[in-house]
Amino acid sequence: HVFTEQEIIRVLHAASELRPRSTSPLCGPMYRLALVLLYTAGLRRGGLVRLAISDYHPVEHTLLVRASKFHKSRLIALSPDAVREMDAYLRARRAILHSGDAPLLVSNCRGLRARSGEGLGGGLRRLFARAGVRTASGCPPRVHDLRHTYPVRVLLRWYRAGASTQAKLPVLAASMGHV
Repeated sequence: HVFTEQEIIRVLHAASELRPRSTSPLCGPMYRLALVLLYTAGLRRGGLVRLAISDYHPVEHTLLVRASKFHKSRLIALSPDAVREMDAYLRARRAILHSGDAPLLVSNCRGLRARSGEGLGGGLRRLFARAGVRTASGCPPRVHDLRHTYPVRVLLRWYRAGASTQAKLPVLAASMGHV
């Protein structure tokens, strides 16, 4: 499934409506950040849940994805939207948690346990359902479909700008962690 911009907006709105819970006061901002990073940076779910706060460079606006699939690390330039979302999340997080380097996405603010891939996936699937996002066959999309949406959007943007998409394919492949 390739997400439309309208579907992403609906899912982001559903995430914004999540109410804070005593053990997870950052659930809304955390899911918003997860969606934005999966959609705008083409991250894999596993790479996202392994991120630490120190992997974000606030001046360079980059994320260091360490030892992802095939044990490769890479530096990803974040979009302006992703930077705004990251900065907003970190401000909200600092107001609640006073921790040094820790997992970026946490499942429980009391223990600072990293959100698991399964937990993140289940929460995102519930948001897809809440936002009414379905595939052409009527099924809910997979979380990995956000990663598939990323190169489609990048290629369309390059094509519309008149860029040589063929010449830029290696850049896209590298940003996604491919050889």
